[in-house]
Amino acid sequence: MALPRKKEKIPVNIDPPKIGREFLKFGADRVEELMRQTDNKTKYFPYTIKLEDIDLAAYEYVEKGEMKLVIDGKDVPVIWLDNERWGEFSQTWKYTDKDKNILTPFITVRRFAKEQGTRLGTKWRIAQGKTFRYIDVPVLDDGVIINYRIKIPEPVNVDLTYDVRLFAKYIVDINEYDEKTLRNFASRQAYVFVKGVPFPVLLDEISEENTVQNIDGDRYFVTAYKLKVQGYIQNEKEFEVIKTTRPLKISYKIR
Repeated sequence: MALPRKKEKIPVNIDPPKIGREFLKFGADRVEELMRQTDNKTKYFPYTIKLEDIDLAAYEYVEKGEMKLVIDGKDVPVIWLDNERWGEFSQTWKYTDKDKNILTPFITVRRFAKEQGTRLGTKWRIAQGKTFRYIDVPVLDDGVIINYRIKIPEPVNVDLTYDVRLFAKYIVDINEYDEKTLRNFASRQAYVFVKGVPFPVLLDEISEENTVQNIDGDRYFVTAYKLKVQGYIQNEKEFEVIKTTRPLKISYKIR
């Protein structure tokens, strides 16, 4: 599974300020200074979130998060499968060690569905990419405190459904994972964190699949867990930065 790309750095040049969709290029040094004086974790701009970022968070939730499975003191391996590899994997079942013995138990994760998001019910995004105020960043400009106003459009909500399967030789391993999963979702939902943003995860279904038989005649129990992540995608290229109005300077003489 491809890892998400690094956050793109916004190019900055010292030019006169410009209002519009292009990021302001005036006072960049002052903005950096203000950021250094605040919490190191503070980022004025939200991150770009793509489908691959949600995929990675879902995979890590199973591999080392709340659905991590440990048997006999060892982490059960988790394998990410895209649609191409799933077709091959479902026919061969040849995950073996050096002696050609199938290593069990193991878990597979794949995304098999994506649809319009239900994170906020049936609410749709405002048309024409209208932006809304996100945060005002104070900047000292020619001796006067003004704000750089960061505006962002509504994110695009999306529901991604993942098929998580446990392959094991022993039903006791299946039962242990079932119990762990049911405990995790006893409060209706859990959460994955995508670049610091929590997205709800729902357990849609637990189903027992047919036992699988490999070429040596060994049988394996298979249980499928259907997880739905209610998330959103956004692109920082759609963000807007504008410069607020400078207060009027009034001069007067006393006679």
